[in-house]
Amino acid sequence: MLKSKDGKAFHKGAIKKSQDTAWSLLFTIIFLSFYFIYLLFRINPKLIYQSQGPIFFLDKYFINEFFSYPGGVNELISSFLSQFFYYSWTGALLLALVFALVTWNTKLFIKSIRPNTPILYLHWVPSLFLLALHSNYRFPLILTLGLLWALLGLNIYVRLAPSNNSLRFLFYIIIHAMLYYIIAGQVFIFSIIIILYDVLYHRRILLPLLYIIFAGLLPYIGASALFVLHIQDAYVMHLTSYNTYRLTWLSWVLYAFFPLVLLLVRISQKSTNNLFGRLFSGRSVPIRLIQGVLFLVLIIIAARHSYDKNGKAFLMIDHYARFEEWEKVLDIAQKGLPISNVVQCQVNRALYHTGNLCDKMFGMTQLFGSDGLFMVESMRGQFALQYSDVFFDLGLINESEHWAYEAIAANGDTAWILQRLALVYLMEEKRDIAEKYLTMLQKTIWHKAWATQYHTYLADSNGFWAHPQYRYLKSTMPVSDFLVSPAKPELCLEKLLENTKNKMAFEYFMAYCLLDGQIGSFIKHIHRLNYFDYPKIPRHFEEAILIYNQLTGGKGIALPGKRISEETIRKFNDFNSIKAKHKNNKEAAYTELKKYRDTYWFYGLYYFKPKE
Repeated sequence: MLKSKDGKAFHKGAIKKSQDTAWSLLFTIIFLSFYFIYLLFRINPKLIYQSQGPIFFLDKYFINEFFSYPGGVNELISSFLSQFFYYSWTGALLLALVFALVTWNTKLFIKSIRPNTPILYLHWVPSLFLLALHSNYRFPLILTLGLLWALLGLNIYVRLAPSNNSLRFLFYIIIHAMLYYIIAGQVFIFSIIIILYDVLYHRRILLPLLYIIFAGLLPYIGASALFVLHIQDAYVMHLTSYNTYRLTWLSWVLYAFFPLVLLLVRISQKSTNNLFGRLFSGRSVPIRLIQGVLFLVLIIIAARHSYDKNGKAFLMIDHYARFEEWEKVLDIAQKGLPISNVVQCQVNRALYHTGNLCDKMFGMTQLFGSDGLFMVESMRGQFALQYSDVFFDLGLINESEHWAYEAIAANGDTAWILQRLALVYLMEEKRDIAEKYLTMLQKTIWHKAWATQYHTYLADSNGFWAHPQYRYLKSTMPVSDFLVSPAKPELCLEKLLENTKNKMAFEYFMAYCLLDGQIGSFIKHIHRLNYFDYPKIPRHFEEAILIYNQLTGGKGIALPGKRISEETIRKFNDFNSIKAKHKNNKEAAYTELKKYRDTYWFYGLYYFKPKE
C-alpha cells in the first residue's frame, strides 16, 4: 500500500511538473513571438541604428581601448551587438533574445529564493519594462546588457556563495569587482539586491554592512589608482546615463523591481493559503490562464503607450533621405504627420531631387518659412550631419566638410559621417585624407563593401568622376571662394548663382525668396530660368509673378518662349474674388480659400510671417 501511495504521488507529481513545463513553454512562445513581431513591424530596429549610429571596427586598437576603463567590456559587446540593428529582422531577433535572457535570469533568481512555490509569470515583468524602454529609439542596448550582467552575477552569488562569512565576503568581493570592471556603475543594482537578500533571507547584518563599505570604496579606489576617471563618473557611469541618454523614471522602476520582488516573495511565503497566495502562486489551469492573459494584456498596453509614432516617422524620413529614396520621404510627409524643422528641410530636399520643389513646395505646409531650407541655428549642432548633407547637395563641399566634423564632435564617429568625409575629400581630390576614412570604413561590418568600391577610386579618379552625381556636383561647385555666414547660410545661394549650372542653388534661392517674401529679388533672378531646361514656368513661379504683377499695377515679366498658364490665371482670379467677397477678411474667407492651400497665395496669406 505504501509503495502504491508513493507511486501514485510520484506519478501525480510528474504529471503536474509536465503540465507546468508545457504551460510555461506555451506562454514563453506566445510572449516572445509578440515581442519579435512588435519589434520587427512596429519599432523597426533599423531605425534604432539610424538614430544611434553605433560604430564597431574590426581593429585591435579600437577593441583594446575598451579594456582601459570600467564598463568598457560591456560597451564593446554592446557596440558589436548593436550592429545587428542594421537590418530590422536581426535587430528584432537580438532584442527578443536579450529579453528572454533577462526573463530566464529573473526566473532563476526567483526560484532560488522560493524554490517550492515559484510565483508564476512574475519573472516576465522586467521584459515588459524593457519593451517600453526599447520603444524609445535613443535607449541604448548597453543599459539592458548591463542589467543582464548584474542578474547573472546575482544568480551566481545566490546559488554558489559559501555559508562561511569570511568566504562569503571574499566571494562577494570577487563578483562585485569583476562586475564593476564589466558594467561600471550598474554594479550597484547587483549590490543592493545582494545586501537585501542576505538581510531578509539569511538574517545577516554585519556582512551586508561590509558589502556596503566595499561597494562604496571600490569606485573611489579605481578612480584614484587604477583608471583615468573622475570620481563622480566612477560611481554613476552607465548607471544614470550613457553618452547623451539620461535614464527616465521607467528605468528606475525596472531597477527597483528586483529589490521589491525580494519583499514580495518574502510576504507571499506566508500567504500561500489566502487570495494573494492563490492568485500569484496557484498552479491550477484557470489561475495560469488568468495570469497569462492578464500579463499579455499588460504587454499590449505597454506596447501601445510606449510607441512613438512621430519619432518613428521622423526617423523613417531621415533614413530614406540618407539612402536618397526621395519618393518615400514624400510619401511619409504627405500623411499629414506633425513635422519638425529638420523634417521640413528633408522634405524640401526630397522635393528638389524629385523635380517638384518649384511646383509642389506649398503642397507641403511650410511652417518654418525660409528656415525650412536651412535649419534654424538651434538645431544645427544636434543634426549636424543632416545639415552637412544640404551643403553637399549644393556643391558647397568645404561647408559640408565643416559640418561633418561638427557631427563627429557631437556624436562621435559613425559610419554615415565617415562616408560623408570620404566623399568630401574625394570631391576635393585630397586622396590621402579620403583614404584614411575609407580604411576606417573597411574595418566595419556593413560598410566594408562600399568602402572597398570607393577605395579603387584613389588610384583611378576617372571612375569616381564617371558617376553622374559626382560629375554633376563638380560642375556646380562655386567659381570663386567666399565665406558662408554662420547666422544666415541662405545668403550663400545668391553667390552660388554665379555658376549657371547649379540648378539646386537656383531653385533654393528662388524658394528662399518666396518663403521670405522677397518678391523683388525673386523677379530680379527669374530670367535665370533660361539657363536650365524648364519646359514651362514652374507653377509657384507663375503664382509669384501674378502677385508681382498685381502689386506693380500689371507690369509684365518677359520670359521668351514661356507664358503663364490659363489655369493658374483662372485660379488667381478666383482667389482674389473670394477675398473680395469677404472684404479681405482672411479668417472669414478661410473655408473657401483652403481649396488653394497648395499655392503660394495661400502661404502668403496664412503662413508667411515677416521677419523683423
